[in-house]
Amino acid sequence: MFDDTSYDAAEIPDMDVDEDDGRIYVGKVFGSKEDCQIALAIYAIKHQFHFKQARTKVDSFVVECPDEHCDWRVTAHEVRGCGYYEIRKAQLDHLCPYESRMGYKSKATSRVIAAVYRSKFGEPGKGPVPRELQKLVLEDLRITASYMKCYRAKEKAVIGIRGSDEDAYSKLPEYLYMLKLANPGTVADIETEADDDGDERFLYLFLAFGASIAGFKKLRHVLVIDGTHLGGKYKGVLLTAIGQDANFQIFPLAFEVVDAENDEAWTWFLQKVERILADSPQLAIVSDRASSIATAVARVYPMAHHGACIVHLARNVNSRYSSKELAKLVTTAAMAHRPQEYKELYSKIRATSSACGVYLGNIGVSHWSRAEFRGNRYNIMTSNIAEQLNKALLEGRNRTIIELIMFIQRMMTRWFCARRKKAEKHRGIVSIEVDKEMTSNMATVKGSKIHSVSNWCTSTVGKFGAKDQVMLDEKKCSCKYFENIKIPCGHAMIAADGIGLPHTTLVGQCYRTTTWRDTYAGVIYPEANPRDVDIPEDVGECSLLPPLTKRPAGRRRKNMIPSTGEFSVSVIVWFR
Repeated sequence: MFDDTSYDAAEIPDMDVDEDDGRIYVGKVFGSKEDCQIALAIYAIKHQFHFKQARTKVDSFVVECPDEHCDWRVTAHEVRGCGYYEIRKAQLDHLCPYESRMGYKSKATSRVIAAVYRSKFGEPGKGPVPRELQKLVLEDLRITASYMKCYRAKEKAVIGIRGSDEDAYSKLPEYLYMLKLANPGTVADIETEADDDGDERFLYLFLAFGASIAGFKKLRHVLVIDGTHLGGKYKGVLLTAIGQDANFQIFPLAFEVVDAENDEAWTWFLQKVERILADSPQLAIVSDRASSIATAVARVYPMAHHGACIVHLARNVNSRYSSKELAKLVTTAAMAHRPQEYKELYSKIRATSSACGVYLGNIGVSHWSRAEFRGNRYNIMTSNIAEQLNKALLEGRNRTIIELIMFIQRMMTRWFCARRKKAEKHRGIVSIEVDKEMTSNMATVKGSKIHSVSNWCTSTVGKFGAKDQVMLDEKKCSCKYFENIKIPCGHAMIAADGIGLPHTTLVGQCYRTTTWRDTYAGVIYPEANPRDVDIPEDVGECSLLPPLTKRPAGRRRKNMIPSTGEFSVSVIVWFR
């Protein structure tokens, strides 16, 4: 169902240092002084000799062999007016003994390895990890480099290609202005705070594309909110608000970058979301049971109904009471459609563990049980779609903040385009996945008998004697599936067959192909070109500094630290 969120694995090419075989000769030109120095270092490593810098001036430098009896010497000068450096003199024959050249290994600094890395991997995120880079350096340069040296080399290469994190924050106001200019209706806002020196520093960033805002109005009124940690230099957390389209696919509404998941950050985020999705008793919000989320929802969405993610709840039950069977029983009870079925399962939970029964009661039955939920969650009982979105954003979450926003824009553009084409090609009245769900529902009532009660009311009797009553005019069934999900259950479909009513007329409007197409009618464009427009002075001259918080020194953590009660899972299970 989420075939457009996958990415191809990057292939690692062979590491050749230079397209010109790394040769040094008179007349060879380099882009800068640093490029020239790095090229000489790589040349020395490849040919296994050592050199030192004998003279350095503003516009030139000389390197020579440390052995005073050796004639090896290279002179490089700046090409006047352009910043390029050219090899003017080169005496490349060695007269020194081999012992004098053994210091060549010291030239394999992280800066040199970073240059090699940059020359072969145009996209840093798809290059080798430090452990693989160690092997490549050993195979190609015949140099042993430590893990941390290779890690620092990759970090420098990434900065060299993408720019520094500090530059990303300074360019952010202009980029968001150009993004809004290209996408009318887009909401983008930056919250800042003043430091002790009075300078404006980044605090929060909110983004919701105009096409997403327009499309979200066509969806079921269920909002899933979640947060995931970023891997950049200045830490941060990415908050997301998402829904599900007519074809059961992820539909992101809004994104926010904050310093941490706390009451202030979540409240600011939901206040921005509330301006584009108003508070209403028809709205359901699904999230994990973080206290900061509960506080923010109560403040900003007092009329909406807040439900807990069943996966997180089951993990907490398993962690507290060390019983997977009890966790499964809680999940089954939470998923139950019939109130009577829920009560029976809840009684079993209390009989198995009275402490667990008290724990679930303190949470609030309406917060986690579908049968007792006061709003309508449809098929969204977990925050798994948020986990899927986090996985799709994994590559972008480790980049600078401006590249993260670019990654989101490109991902959203790709999703809208692919799904728009898919919806336009589909000829059915309901979406592809809903059609599959209805086919599955019909298979569950094979062998059932129907008895007419009135023109629109029918009683069904299953193979094992189970009775259900269907009211087609009200689109309800005593099994509660039809009423909760807005997709006809098997009982409703065989009842419709009895009076010659097409099954698709029973499906909610939110699942129809016309709605699916309307959802993706908008287009998400890349940012406009700053050269084509006049940027306002308050935007162009805005000097935005990064936040004060920084990540600790050392290798960045890639995996999220599980919250209390969570355990790692390799497969995400979808509940409907």
